[in-house]
Amino acid sequence: MTYSKLGIWCCLLVALGLQSCFMQDNKPRVTIAFSQCVGDDAWRKTMLEEMKRELSFHSNVDFIYRDAENSSEKQILQLHELIKLAPDIIIVSPNEAEPLTPIIDEIFRSGTPIVVTDRKTSSGLYHAYVGADNYKIGYMAGQYLANQLRHKGRISEVTGLPGSSATIERQKGFHTALAAYPKIQVVEKINGQWLIDKAKEGAREKRAQLLSSDAIFAYNDQMALGVHQALSEETPFYSAKIMGVDALPGENNGMQFVSENILYASMLYPTGGKESVRTAMAILNGDAYQRDNILNTLVVDSSNVELMRLQTDKIISQQRDIDHQQALYATQQKIFSNQQRALHVLVVSLVLAVVFAGISFYALKANWEKNKTLETQNNEILGQQEQIMAMTRQVEEATEAKINFFTNISHEFKTPLSLMLVSLEELIKNARLSEETRRSLTLIKKNTLTLEHLVSQLIDLRRVGYENVIVKVRKQNLVVFCNNIVQAFRPLAKKKSINLRLESHVQDAELWFDRDLMEKVLYNLLSNAFKFTPEKASIVMKIVSPADKSGHIQIQLCDEGYGISPHDINHIFDPFFRSGHHANGSGIGLALCKEIVELHHGTITVNSQVNVGTTVIINLPVDDHAFQEEEKDYTPVNEHEQAMLESDKIFAVLENESSEEKEEELASDLPIREYSILIIDDHEGLLNFLSKKLSGSYVVYTASNAREGLEQAHRQVPDLIISDVLMPPGELGTEMVRKLKADVRTAHIPVILLTARDSDEQKLAGLDSLADAYMTKPFKMDHLLSLANNLIDNRKILHRRFSSDVVELRPVSKISPEDRRFLNELAALVEENIANSEMNVDYLCELLAVSRIQLYRKVKSLLDCSINDYISSRRLRKAKVLLQKGVQVNNVAYQTGFSSPAYFSTAFKNKYGVSPSLFKKKGVAALR
Repeated sequence: MTYSKLGIWCCLLVALGLQSCFMQDNKPRVTIAFSQCVGDDAWRKTMLEEMKRELSFHSNVDFIYRDAENSSEKQILQLHELIKLAPDIIIVSPNEAEPLTPIIDEIFRSGTPIVVTDRKTSSGLYHAYVGADNYKIGYMAGQYLANQLRHKGRISEVTGLPGSSATIERQKGFHTALAAYPKIQVVEKINGQWLIDKAKEGAREKRAQLLSSDAIFAYNDQMALGVHQALSEETPFYSAKIMGVDALPGENNGMQFVSENILYASMLYPTGGKESVRTAMAILNGDAYQRDNILNTLVVDSSNVELMRLQTDKIISQQRDIDHQQALYATQQKIFSNQQRALHVLVVSLVLAVVFAGISFYALKANWEKNKTLETQNNEILGQQEQIMAMTRQVEEATEAKINFFTNISHEFKTPLSLMLVSLEELIKNARLSEETRRSLTLIKKNTLTLEHLVSQLIDLRRVGYENVIVKVRKQNLVVFCNNIVQAFRPLAKKKSINLRLESHVQDAELWFDRDLMEKVLYNLLSNAFKFTPEKASIVMKIVSPADKSGHIQIQLCDEGYGISPHDINHIFDPFFRSGHHANGSGIGLALCKEIVELHHGTITVNSQVNVGTTVIINLPVDDHAFQEEEKDYTPVNEHEQAMLESDKIFAVLENESSEEKEEELASDLPIREYSILIIDDHEGLLNFLSKKLSGSYVVYTASNAREGLEQAHRQVPDLIISDVLMPPGELGTEMVRKLKADVRTAHIPVILLTARDSDEQKLAGLDSLADAYMTKPFKMDHLLSLANNLIDNRKILHRRFSSDVVELRPVSKISPEDRRFLNELAALVEENIANSEMNVDYLCELLAVSRIQLYRKVKSLLDCSINDYISSRRLRKAKVLLQKGVQVNNVAYQTGFSSPAYFSTAFKNKYGVSPSLFKKKGVAALR
């Protein structure tokens, strides 16, 4: 069993234990809100107590209670508040019918269940009503008093709030019952507002009328008690029969008043608290319920009051016992729950202990096995380390052998190169040479000096890095030294329109360094900066003192060139390393710079950002304490040594013929050339050489990088392109070829890739880019000329073969580059929109931004046909290709922009003499 499986079983057991530990009643919790019109009278308190007793049987109910204190306005506000609390159901005992009707209707329409108890609303919009029949109560009270008065006498009323439904219905029932007894008169009416104090106050004001009454009907027992108290204040033995409503059990309630003869009788009016809660729970649980729940009533008087008291007292006693039992049950349940929780925690702990014991066992076993595996692996690693060390020694020996080989062969190169230079100098001095021969010899001399410089760098790298060369430092002025170096590069800076300048930010620039070696460092760095900095940019050499004042002086060389990628910058000083931008270099110069700077006990670092520029920072010590005595040369520096070495020794490679002069020479006395060639190469010498050699037969355009080459190809539309493969900044000629072949305007142009990359893989990559030919350096000029002529002749043959399908062009020699570019753009637009049946003269005029007259004249003069004929010919030629591929005739018609297959068939047959279906079936043979 793995650790993951053990962990899963552990989690499952813990989850089960926690579930059983904390498992409780899973019934969803619900909220019941109760809005009471007034809560301080005995009847309302009894209703609330009944609700709470019934709710004690439902543990999942949250109960919210609001008391309106006999104010309809306050009850309306409280109901709005309850709506915001979003209870599951609302029970309302309205204070008055009319004022409460709108808010109860609003709750009903919102979808919240609502139960109305005691008093109804005017609209009847509620889910259920719970209460006694107030009309029946009033009616039974009227009949009872009429029978007690033997159907004649005087009766007074004490009513509740005039707007409440209980008042309205009881009064209606009471008067209906008395209407059957014409000898009974209702002599007085008092508004007691359901309150004892209001009833007492009204009775005092109308005591005479009440004392003259044979009976008094108060709409609740409390108002009846108030009337009794008011009348007995001055007339203790009045004879009026006072009847109330409620007959509540308990002290100071109606049933006690009847038993003590304070009241003559009372109508039993059940509170309905229990029934309201039961109805609400039925609604929430989705059980069946009655909308109108009418509670029964009866008359309580001296004949049955004692029996009623006994029954109610017994019920109250039983309820108290139930409450006590529930409290005991809750206590026992709590104890049981705590014990059960403790038991479950113990069980879970035991399970976890067992599981962790198992995990520990398996962990120990697995660790033992892993230790054995690690021991085996350590032995293998030790063996591999020994192999790596042996391989490292072999690599070091191989590197040493490689360096020795290059050094030895470089020494061998020195002698023939020196002989070549001597012979070349003597030949160049011959005054009888032609200018063409002198220029060729000068080019040979320049490249021979370049080769000699590379050989010298390789020897220096070997001598500095592997032979423990001792520097000879002298105290010299660094500003003067750097200025001489910068001045030597001024001609090259002027030619490339580069802003080259020297900035010194130190006052005392005297320090110790080896002039010959440091000259090589700055020369290499400036050469690289010029090689990879575009025209009209800046190269700045700064001499500054570091901010930390560490006893060093910095030489900072900042350029605005192409920059170095973060991946290459860490290897830039490795011997023979060539990044994407330095692919044409030898990889020796920067490695030599690092070795020389370290011999001076300094450091060299590079900061670069692609397409922003590069900064090389050299830190050199100011004092001579860093050098040994044998490294110091106290010989004073003379004026001759302050001057720079001869230009043909150190800076000969900077010499370049003026490209402006070359263009003038090439442009003069040349015959009219029919075809044009674009040459793309970042090596200026090779670019000038090829341009000169090819300009006698072709119009030659040149570009120094792939981006400029693409622009020239689109602008000039040459007949052939010769391109290098590796060009800065990190550009590949193969990628440029792919872009040319993917563009309709230049896809027809043959491309020759001319490069030093001669491996089979590199040749295959060049041909995969759709290049027409791949030549490696060094090459023979006759071979290149022959290949260029063949590719152009092949394009002429193809043109003659397929031009009859469209139109015949004028001779190429008579078409200007602007007209060639126009024809290529026109062909590209027609080809891109070949499936558009709406393509016509106006459509092309809009895309080419010319007028109809201009487009017509241009096409007529260049192609000797109308623009519509040109479009139709292109459509039909495209149709031939699609038909040969097996595309259905109808699809070909729509893919080539014909409005219908019938029109396409007619046009095709008129052009080629056969129907499209026959051509599709027999192919080219059908045209013969």
